Amino acid sequence: MARHPKGPEGDDGTRDIVRRARDRGEDGFRELYERIAPSLVAWARLRASGKGPSASDVEDLLQEIWLRAFEEFPAYDEARSSFRAWIFGIAKNVLYEAWRRGDRRAESTPSAAASALGAWPDVATTIRTRLARDEAVEALLARAQDFDPLDRKLLLHCGFEGMSCAAAARQLGLQAAAAGKRWQRLRSRLAERPFRELLELEA
Repeated sequence: MARHPKGPEGDDGTRDIVRRARDRGEDGFRELYERIAPSLVAWARLRASGKGPSASDVEDLLQEIWLRAFEEFPAYDEARSSFRAWIFGIAKNVLYEAWRRGDRRAESTPSAAASALGAWPDVATTIRTRLARDEAVEALLARAQDFDPLDRKLLLHCGFEGMSCAAAARQLGLQAAAAGKRWQRLRSRLAERPFRELLELEA
């Protein structure tokens, strides 16, 4: 699946923001947070339609994902994977841990990353308010309701998580060619600009 090195028209792509974030520290990472957060929320809410967090848990999961990503960001190597694939790998780990612990949340001392993120002026409120009215996220979720279960899984794996069709096919028990054809049909159903931007797909 091809990815744009550039994002929406007139905007720097995620790759450029990652490079700036290395120099700008917390401010740069906040820019990444704001860029990827809508995609993570759509992904988590799609996951919530099956085994996974309730919609009310998505905000907590998002915060945990970003706290962990902020802590691990200095070790991120863009030569090994895109930032998007890297952050969704963290997201899957956080989600699996949430499944294992159920509603139980271990008490812990706030990390330096949590303190740093908490120091961003109104960042949680800003992100929450913006995502609540993000029409692209809502439209994508509404569109996905019409997909059959296999197509929703392909959307999660190939669209959001950056998994290849061959890898998704193995996970879903499909032939690689069949998965590829299904994904191409899905891409054509998600050709509008808001969906392409959420998934960072080529036009």
